Amino acid sequence: AAAAAAAAAGERESADGEDASPEERAPETGERRSYRPGIFARLPSVAAAAELKASARKRATRATPGKGLKDAAREKSLGVKRLEAMTSAYCTPLKTYVKGFPNPDRFHPFERALLELTLSDKKYRATVEAVDVMRKGLYGIGKGYAAQINNQRYAAEMKSTTEKGMNELEAYYAKHGRCVDDLKSIAKMLRRLPVAELETPTVALVGAPNVGKSSLVQALSSGKSEINNYPFTTKGIKMGHFFVETERHIVTDTPGLINRADHDRNKIELLTIATLEHLPTCVVFVTDLSGLSGTSIEDQLELRESLYEQFAHRRPWIDVLSKAALVPVLGGVTDPEAQELWNEEDVREANAAIAKIPNATPTSAFEGWGIPQLQERLTSLLRKHKEETLDNNDFDESSARDSLL
Repeated sequence: AAAAAAAAAGERESADGEDASPEERAPETGERRSYRPGIFARLPSVAAAAELKASARKRATRATPGKGLKDAAREKSLGVKRLEAMTSAYCTPLKTYVKGFPNPDRFHPFERALLELTLSDKKYRATVEAVDVMRKGLYGIGKGYAAQINNQRYAAEMKSTTEKGMNELEAYYAKHGRCVDDLKSIAKMLRRLPVAELETPTVALVGAPNVGKSSLVQALSSGKSEINNYPFTTKGIKMGHFFVETERHIVTDTPGLINRADHDRNKIELLTIATLEHLPTCVVFVTDLSGLSGTSIEDQLELRESLYEQFAHRRPWIDVLSKAALVPVLGGVTDPEAQELWNEEDVREANAAIAKIPNATPTSAFEGWGIPQLQERLTSLLRKHKEETLDNNDFDESSARDSLL
């Protein structure tokens, strides 16, 4: 009887639109969608599973019967109120958690990509769904035993049913409550992610590892750059800012990319692709001809060509040659430790690369070479891009599902 009542109560609750599951609350397709950035910072605080259990028992024992009641009527009132108190103590916060962890389809695409890189879309959905299923199960058990008490005549059996119902609620929660601690861990992990300024124009320095992107971020920044850390990498991401007229722009390093297909990339590389794909980004591709980065010039050129085909038609793009002070064909002096790298073949390779990127700006961050020219190019390009897109949304809604997921 208790099981049947529990099932019926669970069905009644799930039929209520207000209590729809995360999957049931998915947005309708085909609609133009707007995104509210900063979802991770708004996730609710989740209590530990043990704290929720202790709170539920405490609230149940504090319940009191209706005034003036005696014998069986008093026991019936007390039993129902205790079961309702315990059920509410479990289900109310669980309902808040479920509502507070929105369907990933509602995330800004960049935050959706971060979710996948940090945790996985599947794990997030499964955990929220597990909490919701447990909530409905607890609701059904509590309502089922309360219905039994209302149909009983004797105080002794009411008291027994009350205790049995409370024990079953606690046993059910003990069996399934681990999902609450899982949700707490997920919330903690996601809230620690750096808050991306998803609507601020961003200049992303992109290229192979160790080509000098971080040094250029520092050289281009108006103030001291910051370091953003992500849980899927031990490498911090350097970020600064500068102004074009009165508009603030972010300038950021991105993790170095290896010359390979996107489906072969690791998580830290995919963060770079997500930045280019989903943020209002101007791309500054950095090529290092000095021979000191560890990536061949050929691989750097192939990487540039691949990204150029993928993004240059929808993102402002500037090419930069870094470490120019160490590249003889750019007017620099070879590092004494790398003298043997610069033979006639190396010079020809460097000149061939320069010919393939004819509009690249030579720079050397430590010496300040080319930095004013690069700043001038960026300012001019960003100003022109703003004028061209003034009447259009820079973010292409159609790319929302074109993600890495």
